[in-house]
Amino acid sequence: DAGEITVIPARELCLDDIDPSNPFASQIMKKGFFEGIENQYGSLLPEVSTFAQYFDPAQRLILFNNFNYVLEEYQELTGQVYNQYERELKHKTKAKLTPPELMMSSEKELYELIKPGRALLLSQSEFALPIKNTPLKTSFESQPTFGGDLDLLAAKIRENRRLKRQTFLLFDNQSQSIRTQQLLQDYEVQPEYHVGSLHTGFGIGLSGPRLWTDHEIFNVYKRKRYTPRFSPGEQITDYDALKPGDYVVHVEHGIGVFEGLKIIRLDGSDTECLVLRYANDDRVYLPTYQLDMVSKYVAEESAKPTLHRIGGAKWQNTKRKAAQQIELLAADIVRLYAERSSRKGFAHKPDTDWQRQMESSFVYEDTPDQARSTLEIKADMESDTPMERLLCGDVGFGKTEVAIRAAFKAVVSGTQVGVLVPTTLLAEQHYRVFRERLAHYPVRIALLSRFRSKQMLKEEIADLAGGKVDIAIGTHRLLSKDVRFKKLGLLIIDEEHRFGVRHKERLRKLQSNVDTLYMSATPIPRTLNMALAKLKEISLMQTSPKERLPIRTIITPRNAEVIKDAIRREVDRGGQVFFIHNRVQTIDHIADELRKLMPNISFAVGHAKMSDSHLEEVMNAFVNKEFQVLVSTTIVENGLDIPNANTILIDRADTFGLAQLYQMRGRVGRSNRRAYCYLLIPKGTTTEARHRLEALSQYDYLGAGFQVALRDLELRGAGAILGTKQSGVIQAIGFNYYNSLLEKAVSFSDTNQPISLEEEIGPKQTTTLKTEIDVYFPSGYIDDDEQRLNIYRRLSTSETPEEIDEMRLELEDRFGALPDKASWLLHFFKLDLLANRIGLSSCKVQRSKVIMQWPADKIPTKKQILSFAAGVQQPLSFDGSKGLKITIELDKDLDYATQFETALQILDGWEED
Repeated sequence: DAGEITVIPARELCLDDIDPSNPFASQIMKKGFFEGIENQYGSLLPEVSTFAQYFDPAQRLILFNNFNYVLEEYQELTGQVYNQYERELKHKTKAKLTPPELMMSSEKELYELIKPGRALLLSQSEFALPIKNTPLKTSFESQPTFGGDLDLLAAKIRENRRLKRQTFLLFDNQSQSIRTQQLLQDYEVQPEYHVGSLHTGFGIGLSGPRLWTDHEIFNVYKRKRYTPRFSPGEQITDYDALKPGDYVVHVEHGIGVFEGLKIIRLDGSDTECLVLRYANDDRVYLPTYQLDMVSKYVAEESAKPTLHRIGGAKWQNTKRKAAQQIELLAADIVRLYAERSSRKGFAHKPDTDWQRQMESSFVYEDTPDQARSTLEIKADMESDTPMERLLCGDVGFGKTEVAIRAAFKAVVSGTQVGVLVPTTLLAEQHYRVFRERLAHYPVRIALLSRFRSKQMLKEEIADLAGGKVDIAIGTHRLLSKDVRFKKLGLLIIDEEHRFGVRHKERLRKLQSNVDTLYMSATPIPRTLNMALAKLKEISLMQTSPKERLPIRTIITPRNAEVIKDAIRREVDRGGQVFFIHNRVQTIDHIADELRKLMPNISFAVGHAKMSDSHLEEVMNAFVNKEFQVLVSTTIVENGLDIPNANTILIDRADTFGLAQLYQMRGRVGRSNRRAYCYLLIPKGTTTEARHRLEALSQYDYLGAGFQVALRDLELRGAGAILGTKQSGVIQAIGFNYYNSLLEKAVSFSDTNQPISLEEEIGPKQTTTLKTEIDVYFPSGYIDDDEQRLNIYRRLSTSETPEEIDEMRLELEDRFGALPDKASWLLHFFKLDLLANRIGLSSCKVQRSKVIMQWPADKIPTKKQILSFAAGVQQPLSFDGSKGLKITIELDKDLDYATQFETALQILDGWEED
């Protein structure tokens, strides 16, 4: 008995609204709507209204999401309407057509809607707009995780209240919200509780509200820590998080596409499976308890892999070739590690008063990473094992200061230091910085580069051999045969991967028992560290200096006025500008255009086709402020520090990858002055490219940007450290699978066995489980697929039944009491873990029996079988006709839940040999 029913029209016009005098009116009244009637709306109706006209202008506020894109879409649509009208006119009279101006609003009307006070223009990025506007910009900052620490959470809520900031807690479901309210009752805090779905929380500006999701509160993304070397605050790029559409690597079938989760009937049970699509539209259904057989395909941003054919030989061949390369690399790593461990080096002195004075005279406050890295390096230097440490961090994050401290320690201990850099300009830069920092101490620093006169070089080289020079800084000239150190104690190598094979051979002779510090601005994957730890220790620097201001990133259509305005602003404040144009063929033409546009500004051009000496001259002139704008390709030094250059314009930004854009943007903003990055895009930029650019401008804030492009940069870093051959292998099989094989290969050194991955790449032995239970979380318990998949992954990689018990407590904490199906699921994962640990080919818990089956080639020892049988209270029988089968009779009067728990206890009683 409804009091009111609203019937919404199925089209944008009702028949009753049609103007009766229209030539089509009688036809429509008789026959109804016809194909293409939308094109006649303007003449059928007395008046056509826009959406905005339904609201009183005085009361109306319109929100535009990315107005520039709305305008672009409008212009494209207008073009299509006019073109269609012109085509129709060729075979129809004007009387039968609606003119375009009656079909859609004019551009002027669109601009009317964005008048100040009537509209808010929202965007993740800062756009150059075609109207006068007052931009309001605020930071949306990611929030810390609490890891279930309610004391810390309550303290943060109290801090927010003291700072007059609102606190919102957001939960996936009501039961989770109620559970947290109960837990926080004792803390006497009163945040606002809400139910909803957000991937992560955020804070707005310094004084705005803070929102935390249950992800942050209970740390849903727990991850195994392989090494305690990294500080707990460091974010880890998630190489495992899968979403539909991602490429995956299955160890048996190769590269496919993850399509989502689906419940299917498998071995008599309903089981949630991953659906993987392969070539020829074939599908593989992978049970969630076998998640360890699949990993996300991770490679450089531009890599688009080919899907493999199920049962095809191509994947097996790729896997075999990859394994051979990885075995060779692992053998190298193990050999170098053994050599390094057996060598005796020089133990530098503990810190002196001079060392402490020099470090405390640093004008900036140390970042936590700088302090930690300094301590790690000095501890290595004081040991008598030769140091091999990689100092890795973003450009401008203070690596040079850490290197200067290490160099000073070596000099105070009575040894010499060699600083090797890839280019003359970087050598000049280091020379200048080292001299400034050590000016108050009796330390002699020499620069060996081709910018020095022959006479000067001759003198410096003689003094180096005589022990009069303490620190020698140079390019590969430092590796020449005539250069000898009297007592080399520390070698610092900047961007080692940029030196050739010949130079590296000479380096090896130099550093046989010398402490060596490598510096790199390209990050490498954290997950690679376990394998690389035997090769080099790693110190990571990821926190930026406090004085640094984030770089303002502005996306704007390529337009002469915008370019002129951006360059003029920077030059007017005494700064310099990078203009990136990545086509050598047209770069001179672009530079000429800019000169005509701004005749009073000085420009120079730099690109990869120039001779090294010419390019260095151009760069040196730029560093020395001899001209104002450098028009260059992407080759300009990443490590080069030009604090006076604080605006960069990137032409055709839509053609670059995220990592490239991030590195280019990092060339500005090296001082405490605000820096600007203009991403110039043409009309008609693809949606994918827009998203990429918006992602970059979203992460304006320092440290956050590191995460955006981290994956791509890390993979390049992995390639640089491992060599180009290994880069090809990473592309072929994906980084995750590559890393697991490398880890396995390197681990052979601990067992003194020959390195062989034959077993790893061969057919996988999986255990077949047959039970009477369903293997999935019931609907409504964990709604989010990504969360559910993450929990399945953690369950499938659990190493002990106790870890699964901990998971039960966490699930109850996060999602409320476990439904029966969820409890059964955890039991199933325990069974899978125990059956795999014992080495069973199949295990059944059905019809009041436990049946354990071993394959013929993996039968346990007689001692194990007898020990196991002695501990089982229930009747059991043996069958050795095919491998080994043990059947255990369970009490038929017990319910299935008790029988299953008994089966788990029996399997848990199996003892390893």
